[in-house]
Amino acid sequence: MKKLISFLILFALIMQITPANAANKSVAFTAEVWADNWFALYINGKLVGEDSVPITTERSFNSEQITFKATYPLTIGLIGKDFKENNSGLEYIGSNRQQIGDGGVVLQIKESASGKIVATTSKKWRVLAIQQAPLNSECVTSSDPLRDCKSNERSIPTTWFKSPYKDSKWPFAREYTETEVGVKDGYLDIDWDQKAKLIWGKDLKVDNTLLFRYQVSGK
Repeated sequence: MKKLISFLILFALIMQITPANAANKSVAFTAEVWADNWFALYINGKLVGEDSVPITTERSFNSEQITFKATYPLTIGLIGKDFKENNSGLEYIGSNRQQIGDGGVVLQIKESASGKIVATTSKKWRVLAIQQAPLNSECVTSSDPLRDCKSNERSIPTTWFKSPYKDSKWPFAREYTETEVGVKDGYLDIDWDQKAKLIWGKDLKVDNTLLFRYQVSGK
């Protein structure tokens, strides 16, 4: 009987330190995000935060700090949107500033207690373009861009931000420089890790609404 009790105690201790149990432990995280112009962040299928400034706000280039708790492994889902006045993809329509806008987003996530960086945006992330316009850049001078500008739009997969979703057919994101994106305002308020890269789809101007995914094992 004593041997059985000793065995059970030993077994319980081993189970407490196994990787499987460690992986199920809830951890506090802090995400820092900057987007041109708007974002929403999902972790393991749950919305944990989004840009506090509406996308319709002119020149909204603020950064956000989001705290949340989750368990490893992490499935990160990120929506990035560049402002467009309508499906033409243009902004400031009808004014002397009528133009094609551009986007860009950067993110880093760290464990709140230790400060350890566990995720940064890079070309390893998967991306799916949902809305693209204008496909014919010459329409930028049109007096009726909604008629003259060509666009491409696809439906958002309903479970794209959840862990089981398969993104292997999505292309990889592209990295861009600070100059290419034209960073400003809130971007300068954060001490970005050197591994945190500005990313977007294949075209900073044409891609207007994008879905990003990345997984962190926690090992």
